[in-house]
Amino acid sequence: MNTLDLQVKYQSYYTAAEQPELIDIPEASYVSILGEGSPGTEIFYEKKKAILHFVNELEKYFEDSDQAFSSNIVEIFYWFNEEQTGFVDIGNFYTAVDLALLQYRIAIRIPEYITEQTIQTAAKASAKIRFVHDFERFTYTAGSCVQVLHVGPFAGELETLPLLQQFATEKKLKKSGMHHEIHLEHFERGQSQSHLRTILRDPVRVQ
Repeated sequence: MNTLDLQVKYQSYYTAAEQPELIDIPEASYVSILGEGSPGTEIFYEKKKAILHFVNELEKYFEDSDQAFSSNIVEIFYWFNEEQTGFVDIGNFYTAVDLALLQYRIAIRIPEYITEQTIQTAAKASAKIRFVHDFERFTYTAGSCVQVLHVGPFAGELETLPLLQQFATEKKLKKSGMHHEIHLEHFERGQSQSHLRTILRDPVRVQ
């Protein structure tokens, strides 16, 4: 019996160059949980830990079937309520507005055959996991995106994102959706970030 490894099946989705590039991202499905406020807070990391635990339980739910799968890469979608903050572009996403106003969705990609009902059934069987009743299925089509691989601490993104902005501007493209980060390495709060590889991805449209 083969286990579906989502990182292998969707290799291009989990790959980015260290120079900005333009790609197309089709529809994808996730288990996710919503939050708000600055990333890096205690509750942010608690939700991240909880979703990893929950997806591990989902994997166990399917492990003895022909739908067995493996998926453990955490992704975050970030956005602001622009009616409140105004438009926030790629290059100054983390510097233009108070991060207390940031909205986010922590997500892990799942196979399309996992339904919302399956997630809720698994949640009832995993009642000890924190936030378990806040997990939901999320489907999203990013479409045309600019992206780049950021290597190193998250603080360095303040230098990488303007490069992605410059690339988009040169292509006459404008940010058109949520800022998306894919954390290719697992990390915990307080650990060294020097080795981290993070895909920075933003949907765009022609200006």
